[in-house]
Amino acid sequence: MFRFSFSSLFLFIFTLNVHAKSPSKMETLAMEYAQVVGQIELVNVAFDEMKTRCETQITQDAKFLPEVDYLLRKNMDYGFSEFVDWMEGAAETQTLATQMVNQVLADHGGCDATALSHWFNYLTESNKQNLTFLQQNQLLFGLPKVTRSEHDIRQAFKRKINDYKTLPYQEIRDLASALDHGSYRYSLLSLSQSIRKDSATAQTMWQFAIDEFNQPEAYYALGKSLKMDEKARALNAFEQSAQMGYHRAGTWLGTYYACHQDMTHAAYWLDKAKEHGADPDYIDDIYAEIHELGMPTNCVNGWVY
Repeated sequence: MFRFSFSSLFLFIFTLNVHAKSPSKMETLAMEYAQVVGQIELVNVAFDEMKTRCETQITQDAKFLPEVDYLLRKNMDYGFSEFVDWMEGAAETQTLATQMVNQVLADHGGCDATALSHWFNYLTESNKQNLTFLQQNQLLFGLPKVTRSEHDIRQAFKRKINDYKTLPYQEIRDLASALDHGSYRYSLLSLSQSIRKDSATAQTMWQFAIDEFNQPEAYYALGKSLKMDEKARALNAFEQSAQMGYHRAGTWLGTYYACHQDMTHAAYWLDKAKEHGADPDYIDDIYAEIHELGMPTNCVNGWVY
Protein backbone atom coordinates (compact mmCIF):
# COMPACT_ATOMS: atom_id res chain seq x y z
CA MET A 1 0.00 0.00 0.00
CA PHE A 2 2.81 2.38 0.77
CA ARG A 3 5.34 2.00 -2.03
CA PHE A 4 6.65 5.47 -2.85
CA SER A 5 9.39 6.92 -5.01
CA PHE A 6 10.42 10.36 -6.12
CA SER A 7 12.55 11.09 -9.16
CA SER A 8 14.44 14.11 -7.83
CA LEU A 9 15.32 12.45 -4.53
CA PHE A 10 16.79 9.32 -6.01
CA LEU A 11 18.54 11.26 -8.75
CA PHE A 12 20.12 13.32 -5.99
CA ILE A 13 21.09 10.32 -3.89
CA PHE A 14 22.54 8.09 -6.55
CA THR A 15 24.51 10.78 -8.35
CA LEU A 16 26.30 11.81 -5.16
CA ASN A 17 28.77 9.03 -5.76
CA VAL A 18 28.13 6.96 -8.84
CA HIS A 19 30.93 4.58 -7.96
CA ALA A 20 29.73 3.81 -4.44
CA LYS A 21 28.95 0.13 -3.88
CA SER A 22 26.32 0.94 -1.27
CA PRO A 23 24.57 4.09 -0.06
CA SER A 24 26.28 6.10 2.64
CA LYS A 25 24.68 6.56 6.03
CA MET A 26 23.39 10.00 5.02
CA GLU A 27 22.05 8.71 1.71
CA THR A 28 20.22 5.92 3.51
CA LEU A 29 18.76 8.45 5.93
CA ALA A 30 17.60 10.60 3.01
CA MET A 31 15.76 7.62 1.54
CA GLU A 32 14.14 6.92 4.90
CA TYR A 33 12.97 10.51 5.12
CA ALA A 34 11.60 10.30 1.58
CA GLN A 35 9.65 7.18 2.41
CA VAL A 36 8.19 8.66 5.60
CA VAL A 37 7.22 11.99 4.06
CA GLY A 38 5.87 10.25 0.99
CA GLN A 39 3.66 8.00 3.10
CA ILE A 40 2.33 10.95 5.10
CA GLU A 41 1.49 12.90 1.95
CA LEU A 42 -0.11 9.83 0.37
CA VAL A 43 -2.38 9.46 3.39
CA ASN A 44 -3.28 13.17 3.24
CA VAL A 45 -4.30 12.95 -0.40
CA ALA A 46 -6.17 9.68 0.12
CA PHE A 47 -8.10 11.11 3.08
CA ASP A 48 -9.08 14.16 1.03
CA GLU A 49 -10.28 12.00 -1.87
CA MET A 50 -12.22 9.67 0.42
CA LYS A 51 -13.93 12.61 2.15
CA THR A 52 -15.00 13.96 -1.23
CA ARG A 53 -16.27 10.68 -2.62
CA CYS A 54 -17.99 9.39 0.51
CA GLU A 55 -18.91 12.71 2.15
CA THR A 56 -17.32 11.47 5.37
CA GLN A 57 -15.81 13.66 8.07
CA ILE A 58 -12.72 11.55 8.74
CA THR A 59 -9.80 13.78 9.61
CA GLN A 60 -6.39 13.62 11.21
CA ASP A 61 -5.42 15.11 14.55
CA ALA A 62 -5.17 18.85 13.90
CA LYS A 63 -1.69 18.96 15.45
CA PHE A 64 -0.28 16.06 13.42
CA LEU A 65 0.83 17.91 10.28
CA PRO A 66 2.11 20.96 12.21
CA GLU A 67 4.30 18.62 14.26
CA VAL A 68 5.53 16.86 11.11
CA ASP A 69 6.36 20.23 9.58
CA TYR A 70 8.16 21.37 12.74
CA LEU A 71 10.26 18.22 13.02
CA LEU A 72 11.26 18.30 9.36
CA ARG A 73 12.34 21.94 9.61
CA LYS A 74 14.45 21.17 12.67
CA ASN A 75 15.91 17.96 11.28
CA MET A 76 16.61 18.83 7.64
CA ASP A 77 15.76 22.54 7.13
CA TYR A 78 12.80 21.75 4.85
CA GLY A 79 9.18 22.23 5.85
CA PHE A 80 6.71 19.49 4.98
CA SER A 81 5.30 21.21 1.88
CA GLU A 82 8.77 22.30 0.77
CA PHE A 83 10.06 18.73 0.91
CA VAL A 84 7.00 17.32 -0.84
CA ASP A 85 7.33 19.92 -3.61
CA TRP A 86 11.04 19.28 -4.00
CA MET A 87 10.49 15.53 -4.41
CA GLU A 88 8.19 16.24 -7.38
CA GLY A 89 5.83 13.36 -6.65
CA ALA A 90 2.42 15.05 -6.80
CA ALA A 91 1.16 13.17 -9.86
CA GLU A 92 2.33 9.82 -8.58
CA THR A 93 0.85 10.51 -5.16
CA GLN A 94 -2.55 11.32 -6.64
CA THR A 95 -2.49 8.16 -8.74
CA LEU A 96 -1.61 5.96 -5.75
CA ALA A 97 -4.20 7.66 -3.54
CA THR A 98 -6.92 7.14 -6.13
CA GLN A 99 -5.94 3.49 -6.49
CA MET A 100 -6.05 3.08 -2.72
CA VAL A 101 -9.49 4.66 -2.39
CA ASN A 102 -10.86 2.67 -5.38
CA GLN A 103 -9.66 -0.58 -3.81
CA VAL A 104 -11.24 0.17 -0.43
CA LEU A 105 -14.57 1.10 -2.00
CA ALA A 106 -14.52 -1.91 -4.33
CA ASP A 107 -13.69 -4.34 -1.52
CA HIS A 108 -16.57 -3.12 0.66
CA GLY A 109 -19.23 -2.25 -1.88
CA GLY A 110 -19.00 1.50 -1.48
CA CYS A 111 -18.87 3.89 1.43
CA ASP A 112 -19.38 1.44 4.27
CA ALA A 113 -18.95 3.33 7.56
CA THR A 114 -17.37 0.44 9.44
CA ALA A 115 -14.88 -0.28 6.66
CA LEU A 116 -13.97 3.39 6.39
CA SER A 117 -13.40 3.55 10.13
CA HIS A 118 -11.02 0.57 10.04
CA TRP A 119 -9.21 2.02 7.03
CA PHE A 120 -8.85 5.38 8.73
CA ASN A 121 -7.55 3.79 11.95
CA TYR A 122 -5.02 1.71 10.03
CA LEU A 123 -3.61 4.72 8.19
CA THR A 124 -3.62 6.82 11.36
CA GLU A 125 -1.56 4.16 13.12
CA SER A 126 0.89 4.15 10.20
CA ASN A 127 1.22 7.92 10.53
CA LYS A 128 1.98 7.53 14.25
CA GLN A 129 4.88 5.26 13.31
CA ASN A 130 6.12 7.83 10.81
CA LEU A 131 5.92 10.54 13.45
CA THR A 132 7.96 8.36 15.81
CA PHE A 133 10.69 8.19 13.16
CA LEU A 134 10.73 11.99 12.85
CA GLN A 135 10.84 12.39 16.62
CA GLN A 136 14.19 10.61 16.68
CA ASN A 137 15.58 13.96 15.47
CA GLN A 138 18.13 12.52 13.06
CA LEU A 139 19.75 15.44 11.28
CA LEU A 140 19.89 15.21 7.49
CA PHE A 141 22.44 17.33 5.64
CA GLY A 142 23.35 17.58 1.97
CA LEU A 143 20.01 18.45 0.39
CA PRO A 144 19.83 21.54 -1.82
CA LYS A 145 19.80 24.66 0.35
CA VAL A 146 16.51 26.39 1.09
CA THR A 147 17.11 30.14 0.85
CA ARG A 148 15.25 32.17 3.48
CA SER A 149 15.84 35.88 4.05
CA GLU A 150 15.57 37.62 7.40
CA HIS A 151 12.23 38.95 6.20
CA ASP A 152 11.04 35.43 5.34
CA ILE A 153 11.91 34.15 8.80
CA ARG A 154 10.23 37.03 10.57
CA GLN A 155 7.09 36.66 8.46
CA ALA A 156 6.99 32.95 9.24
CA PHE A 157 7.39 33.82 12.91
CA LYS A 158 4.40 36.18 12.78
CA ARG A 159 2.25 33.55 11.10
CA LYS A 160 3.16 31.01 13.74
CA ILE A 161 2.39 33.44 16.55
CA ASN A 162 -1.06 34.09 15.07
CA ASP A 163 -1.77 30.34 14.89
CA TYR A 164 0.03 29.17 18.02
CA LYS A 165 -3.00 27.39 19.49
CA THR A 166 -2.94 24.93 16.58
CA LEU A 167 0.75 24.07 17.02
CA PRO A 168 2.56 21.29 18.89
CA TYR A 169 4.20 22.00 22.22
CA GLN A 170 7.73 22.14 20.81
CA GLU A 171 6.83 24.90 18.39
CA ILE A 172 4.96 26.90 21.04
CA ARG A 173 8.02 26.59 23.28
CA ASP A 174 10.30 27.95 20.55
CA LEU A 175 7.97 30.85 19.77
CA ALA A 176 7.45 31.87 23.40
CA SER A 177 11.20 31.62 24.06
CA ALA A 178 11.83 33.87 21.07
CA LEU A 179 9.46 36.48 22.49
CA ASP A 180 11.31 36.30 25.81
CA HIS A 181 14.84 36.40 24.36
CA GLY A 182 14.63 37.93 20.86
CA SER A 183 16.16 35.00 18.97
CA TYR A 184 14.18 32.54 16.83
CA ARG A 185 15.37 29.46 14.97
CA TYR A 186 12.73 28.69 12.36
CA SER A 187 14.57 25.69 10.98
CA LEU A 188 17.86 23.85 11.15
CA LEU A 189 19.72 26.57 9.23
CA SER A 190 17.38 29.58 9.47
CA LEU A 191 17.89 31.90 12.44
CA SER A 192 16.71 35.42 13.24
CA GLN A 193 18.18 37.37 16.14
CA SER A 194 16.02 40.44 15.63
CA ILE A 195 12.67 39.30 17.03
CA ARG A 196 10.95 42.02 19.03
CA LYS A 197 10.65 40.92 22.66
CA ASP A 198 7.16 40.74 24.09
CA SER A 199 7.07 39.18 27.56
CA ALA A 200 3.31 39.60 27.97
CA THR A 201 2.57 37.55 24.85
CA ALA A 202 5.24 35.04 25.81
CA GLN A 203 3.59 34.56 29.20
CA THR A 204 0.20 34.06 27.58
CA MET A 205 1.71 31.38 25.37
CA TRP A 206 3.51 29.69 28.27
CA GLN A 207 0.24 29.59 30.20
CA PHE A 208 -1.51 28.07 27.18
CA ALA A 209 1.24 25.44 26.93
CA ILE A 210 0.74 24.64 30.62
CA ASP A 211 -3.02 24.34 30.27
CA GLU A 212 -2.85 22.35 27.05
CA PHE A 213 0.18 20.11 27.61
CA ASN A 214 1.00 20.29 31.36
CA GLN A 215 4.73 20.35 30.64
CA PRO A 216 7.07 21.02 33.62
CA GLU A 217 9.41 22.88 31.28
CA ALA A 218 6.58 25.31 30.47
CA TYR A 219 5.98 26.05 34.16
CA TYR A 220 9.69 26.77 34.56
CA ALA A 221 9.79 29.00 31.48
CA LEU A 222 6.75 30.92 32.73
CA GLY A 223 8.53 31.45 36.04
CA LYS A 224 11.63 32.75 34.24
CA SER A 225 9.51 35.13 32.18
CA LEU A 226 7.64 36.43 35.25
CA LYS A 227 10.46 36.58 37.77
CA MET A 228 11.42 40.23 37.28
CA ASP A 229 7.90 41.66 37.58
CA GLU A 230 5.53 39.15 39.21
CA LYS A 231 7.53 37.29 41.84
CA ALA A 232 4.60 35.56 43.54
CA ARG A 233 3.38 34.05 40.27
CA ALA A 234 6.93 33.20 39.28
CA LEU A 235 7.57 31.38 42.57
CA ASN A 236 4.37 29.37 42.12
CA ALA A 237 5.40 28.40 38.59
CA PHE A 238 8.87 27.31 39.76
CA GLU A 239 7.29 25.25 42.56
CA GLN A 240 4.91 23.54 40.15
CA SER A 241 7.74 22.69 37.78
CA ALA A 242 10.01 21.40 40.56
CA GLN A 243 7.23 19.23 41.98
CA MET A 244 6.89 17.66 38.52
CA GLY A 245 10.58 16.72 38.57
CA TYR A 246 12.09 19.37 36.30
CA HIS A 247 15.69 19.68 37.46
CA ARG A 248 16.21 23.33 36.47
CA ALA A 249 13.21 24.34 38.55
CA GLY A 250 14.46 22.21 41.45
CA THR A 251 17.83 23.96 41.25
CA TRP A 252 16.16 27.38 41.21
CA LEU A 253 13.88 26.51 44.12
CA GLY A 254 16.68 25.06 46.20
CA THR A 255 18.70 28.21 45.60
CA TYR A 256 15.71 30.35 46.54
CA TYR A 257 15.34 28.59 49.90
CA ALA A 258 19.07 28.96 50.50
CA CYS A 259 18.69 32.69 49.90
CA HIS A 260 16.18 32.67 52.77
CA GLN A 261 18.43 30.58 55.01
CA ASP A 262 15.96 27.68 54.93
CA MET A 263 18.55 24.99 54.53
CA THR A 264 16.18 22.08 55.09
CA HIS A 265 14.11 22.95 52.03
CA ALA A 266 17.19 24.13 50.14
CA ALA A 267 18.94 20.79 50.56
CA TYR A 268 15.76 18.90 49.69
CA TRP A 269 15.29 20.65 46.36
CA LEU A 270 18.95 20.77 45.42
CA ASP A 271 19.28 17.05 46.04
CA LYS A 272 16.06 16.40 44.09
CA ALA A 273 17.44 18.45 41.21
CA LYS A 274 20.57 16.33 41.20
CA GLU A 275 18.46 13.15 41.19
CA HIS A 276 16.46 14.46 38.24
CA GLY A 277 19.44 15.25 36.04
CA ALA A 278 21.01 18.53 37.17
CA ASP A 279 24.78 18.78 36.74
CA PRO A 280 26.12 17.42 40.06
CA ASP A 281 29.16 19.70 39.88
CA TYR A 282 26.88 22.74 39.58
CA ILE A 283 24.83 21.62 42.60
CA ASP A 284 28.05 21.04 44.55
CA ASP A 285 29.16 24.56 43.66
CA ILE A 286 25.95 25.94 45.14
CA TYR A 287 26.57 24.00 48.34
CA ALA A 288 30.15 25.31 48.43
CA GLU A 289 28.92 28.91 48.13
CA ILE A 290 26.44 28.30 50.95
CA HIS A 291 29.15 26.86 53.21
CA GLU A 292 31.68 29.57 52.44
CA LEU A 293 29.46 32.64 52.07
CA GLY A 294 26.25 31.73 53.86
CA MET A 295 24.16 31.77 50.67
CA PRO A 296 24.52 31.35 46.90
CA THR A 297 26.13 34.24 45.05
CA ASN A 298 23.09 34.83 42.81
CA CYS A 299 20.87 35.84 45.77
CA VAL A 300 19.78 39.49 45.79
CA ASN A 301 17.30 40.63 48.46
CA GLY A 302 15.92 37.14 48.89
CA TRP A 303 15.44 36.48 45.18
CA VAL A 304 17.37 34.38 42.67
CA TYR A 305 18.91 36.12 39.67
